[in-house]
Amino acid sequence: MKKLFTVTIFLFVSGCSHLDILSSLGVSKSNISYKEINDVQAELSWSSDIGESRDYKTAVLQPVFSNGISYSIDNSGYVTAIDLKNGDLIWEYDLDMKVSSGLGLHNDKLFFGTNDGMYFAFDISSLNKPYSILNKLDFIDILNDSMIEPYMKLQLKSEASSPAVGIDDLVFIKTDDGNTVAIDFIAKSIAWTYKGRNVPLSIKGSGSIGVLNNNLYVPRDDGNLISLLASSGKLNWLVSISPRSGRNELESLRDIEVAPVIDNGILYIGSYQGNLIAVDIFSGNIIWSRPMSIMSQMTVDDKAIYVSDYSGSVHALDRYDGSVLWTESLTDSIISIQTFVKNQLVISLTTLGHILILNKNDGKILAFKKILGEIDPQAIGLLSDKYLYIVRKNGRLNAIKIN
Repeated sequence: MKKLFTVTIFLFVSGCSHLDILSSLGVSKSNISYKEINDVQAELSWSSDIGESRDYKTAVLQPVFSNGISYSIDNSGYVTAIDLKNGDLIWEYDLDMKVSSGLGLHNDKLFFGTNDGMYFAFDISSLNKPYSILNKLDFIDILNDSMIEPYMKLQLKSEASSPAVGIDDLVFIKTDDGNTVAIDFIAKSIAWTYKGRNVPLSIKGSGSIGVLNNNLYVPRDDGNLISLLASSGKLNWLVSISPRSGRNELESLRDIEVAPVIDNGILYIGSYQGNLIAVDIFSGNIIWSRPMSIMSQMTVDDKAIYVSDYSGSVHALDRYDGSVLWTESLTDSIISIQTFVKNQLVISLTTLGHILILNKNDGKILAFKKILGEIDPQAIGLLSDKYLYIVRKNGRLNAIKIN
């Protein structure tokens, strides 16, 4: 199956630039039309190196956050742990592997896949060594690399394509051939496989499997969402979000490349060139559906779901019926990425590194200014207290303080 490493990849293959792909999808390349707005203050607090640039090969390799630490891996197998308080490097390790799938964290183990279809788990304790300038010396790296052993190493039938999520002794991943795979990391073997459908062309993204209680919610490249029983892989239900159709493979893309958002018995999910839908998690019945092209993570509160679409707009939709509460359009500029909610604020970043802060009640722009460089549309961040953490395409983790 042909894979696109984010939409950017397709253009890389065809010799075009990232902005050219945005233009081909109806997004203008013109300069930002908004003047700088600073009704809410936002400043870069720190920036730390976490490996190779997040170009087309590494856009899906987003960090995972746990207990005040960011864990990251780049395409070459360079693993870092960063203290979120100050951006200091806690430890680093160079595994010297061609990493392809997103990093997962479960039971104090880091999970990831490589280009040759191997799947690994490493105990964090085995990678955790105090940072020293000596770590940069080649002969020290050679000694280190020869000493460490993975906790688990499995050969898969196809390359892993999503970050691992876990329940008890099992972790769950999607693979390039359309399958969903459960791995028993105690027995170090595959527990079950649910066979999916291999599509001719898809976007390789960072969307992971949703988990609630003993059920999995799996977004697939064929535009379907399935619910599986985690213990056995038995199908609970299947719902079609965006059936694939079009005159060619590119027009037929309906990939679901975001993780489901589950709240109060309702699952929200969107697809590229498709729909945003709300689904009853127990029956699989669609509660409401709205045409919208989604590539970035969404946020929900007790009233609304906040989402940015691929036309360059940020929306607040009624979480129960999908009606539009407000929309802020950036059609003369660029695409906004993952949305966050903090008190009465909706916070997002744009692909060109502008921070966008809106009033949650009416969508009024409270802050809009250049604060970082380029960010991938599928970047996954963390909003914690006064800080927003996000990775730029240059391979740096950034902390933005919002007052």
